Amino acid sequence: MKLRTAVTPLLGLRMKGCMVLAVGLGLAAATNPARGQDTTTAAPDTGYADYHESPISLPLGLGLRIPTYDRVNGLAIPWGPKLELNDARVDVDALVTYRSNLGKWDPSLEGSLRPGDNEIRFYAGRGTFTNDAWIRGDLTNSVAAFFAGSDSRNYYRGDKATARFAHAINGNGIIVTPYIGANLERDWSTGSLAPAKSPWSVFGRKGNLKMRRPNPRVDIGSITSGLGGIKTEVVRGGLEGKLDAMLEQSIRVALKPDCSGFTGPICPQAQSTDNFTQLTLDGSVGFPTFGSQTFAFKGHALVSWSGTQVPGQRFAYLGGSGTLATVNLLALGGSHLLFVQGDYIIPFDQIQLPFVGPPFIGLRYAAGSAGIGGLPTLIQNLGVGVGASLFRVDYTIDPAQNRSPLSRKSAFSFGFSLAL
Repeated sequence: MKLRTAVTPLLGLRMKGCMVLAVGLGLAAATNPARGQDTTTAAPDTGYADYHESPISLPLGLGLRIPTYDRVNGLAIPWGPKLELNDARVDVDALVTYRSNLGKWDPSLEGSLRPGDNEIRFYAGRGTFTNDAWIRGDLTNSVAAFFAGSDSRNYYRGDKATARFAHAINGNGIIVTPYIGANLERDWSTGSLAPAKSPWSVFGRKGNLKMRRPNPRVDIGSITSGLGGIKTEVVRGGLEGKLDAMLEQSIRVALKPDCSGFTGPICPQAQSTDNFTQLTLDGSVGFPTFGSQTFAFKGHALVSWSGTQVPGQRFAYLGGSGTLATVNLLALGGSHLLFVQGDYIIPFDQIQLPFVGPPFIGLRYAAGSAGIGGLPTLIQNLGVGVGASLFRVDYTIDPAQNRSPLSRKSAFSFGFSLAL
């Protein structure tokens, strides 16, 4: 009994000491929060912070775009920044294009705005322009000019400002896009009628029908016009097709003939001051037939109306391996043009050549003509070709008994097709 009485006060004393120590530590933590565990004052973790890229970029790391090559510009290298916002709904390029053969630096501003299913495209700048880009794409024409001296375009120089508003209507495998726009330009001819120099090419550098082929003269002055049209694209099953119909109506024409390079008191060109109307159609369609065989059709047409001659910067041209193989390159041209072509391809799937796949035989029919004030008699071509992948060689004849003096009886041609 005496022992328990002695131990009990000792235990009570220890419990009171522990309580005092706990209260002291709690007061210390309250008065000195730096010693307490407080996560609210910890430094923020930047490992998951959001970083936003600048809307202004330099494509290909340096601001370069895909260059082109032709007999007028030489090497054309565009450079400049790109502005891109809202998942490419705002896309603007501010460019300066250096043209090696001309020694020119051409500024331009171009781009598109895409609010919903609508699109506004615009361009303002100085450049070298053509109406013949429908014959070959930029990449194909550049390679043909560099290696073979074959440039399937005529050119003129100018200052242009264009704007176009379009609205896309989507259906079951079809997209219909009507558009309206406006155009303001000031044009002049480029090059001489007997070029003393030309850009370098592997073959045809000094040929008068190759890299030294002169450009037709265009009228000097300004054109203000309104644009309207409709573009249709169809992808349904194995069928793929497109058709672009554009109508241009001039509002104001202030032009004078370019008589540079001509001798004598009379300029052979007529002055163009009347308003004009021009309809341009461009289309293509392709589809499979039997097995892996395919048929492809393409066409291009130009129809013009005017009280006097339509200005030369609205002419279009054809001739050469890209259109009529028995006619010299772009020997036909004018304010009226019609060209149609059908290709039937029969591949040999049992033969697989390294890198290029199966060879094929191609059967081709083409017909076309161009003139000023009206459409002359069509020149027809029948051809058979062999090839593989992107390349083909054709033998073409003009079957007419009374052939045009601009068409030969037959011709061999080598062709290829690249994207872009």
